[in-house]
Amino acid sequence: MDNICIMGGTGMLGAATARAFASAGTSVVVTSLFENDEVGKAMEVESPLITLEQVDLADGTEVKTLFDRYQFDGIVMTVQTHQYARTRDQNNQIYPILLNCLETARKHGVQRVVYGSSVAVYGGLPPPYTEQLAFPPEVPDTEDDSGLLLKFEVAIKRITEMMVLDYGQDFQMGSSVPLGTVKPEPHELEVVVLRAPMMFGPGYKALGSPLGVAAHVVAGKLPRFAGHAGYGGVAVEKFWSGLASIPINYVKDNAECIRVAMNAPKLKHHIYNISSGFTRSPREQLQAILNVAPESADRFGIKPEELPEAQLDLGFDGSLFEHDFGWKSSYTLETAFMDYLTWLQDHPY
Repeated sequence: MDNICIMGGTGMLGAATARAFASAGTSVVVTSLFENDEVGKAMEVESPLITLEQVDLADGTEVKTLFDRYQFDGIVMTVQTHQYARTRDQNNQIYPILLNCLETARKHGVQRVVYGSSVAVYGGLPPPYTEQLAFPPEVPDTEDDSGLLLKFEVAIKRITEMMVLDYGQDFQMGSSVPLGTVKPEPHELEVVVLRAPMMFGPGYKALGSPLGVAAHVVAGKLPRFAGHAGYGGVAVEKFWSGLASIPINYVKDNAECIRVAMNAPKLKHHIYNISSGFTRSPREQLQAILNVAPESADRFGIKPEELPEAQLDLGFDGSLFEHDFGWKSSYTLETAFMDYLTWLQDHPY
């Protein structure tokens, strides 16, 4: 693939993905809703292979104009609305965005779509969280151990996955015509969905997850770890304890998996879990951080032994992706954390 568009390309994952493609010599267009997107402009300065385009992806005319100007071989979809939406109307913007991008891609001869999804699709289901696990039509009212309500997060991830995967299937409606009289309309897009767990790394602004907060504490950008309000206002150390079964990825690994899936000669499957393979134990994660930055121990206000070990094994791993594409993370948790700290020396996030 020689020319890639990243829809929503200036967020944490989108920016990391743009840099991964550019580092490999591939031209990348990243879209942003905002005219003065500082992240996008900085990426243009970093690499001549990265181009920023201001596009309202919810406007089909603007999306078509973008695709008319470029001959994209593939598109990466990292755009989302749900994480910061406060109303259903705000969240529902994701549906026209997805349809505009997918419809325009298929009509402009785009070959492949890579969609960044989430481990959240497995919410409320019993493990193992493998790619073959089927979803029931209703999401149960379930909370994680930190008290965060997960139902809406789970539902939106499942719905958007289904929308994207539909474009990788042949189209056929048969209710109004005799069976066998009309051939299916062949699909025009190759679609692959990559499901990732919680991420940390360069570009992380929400400051709700433990490893992201920990990196900012070590880098001197936050004064203290314990008591910091994480996602949903839950104290980050309590949230960390609630994640004792959930894997965590370095964002550069996710970006590289997207690049690998986009450039693969053939897709053997359409859904993959992707994993850095790091320990799931909050206790071991904090110890790894302190191995890198022992001088920061006093600012954490919590010791490794006060956090739990890994608990239930959810069966989420990247073994299928590794088997099909031969990819494995080049990072350990310690080297990923060190890489992130190096980034934070020159960047606010």
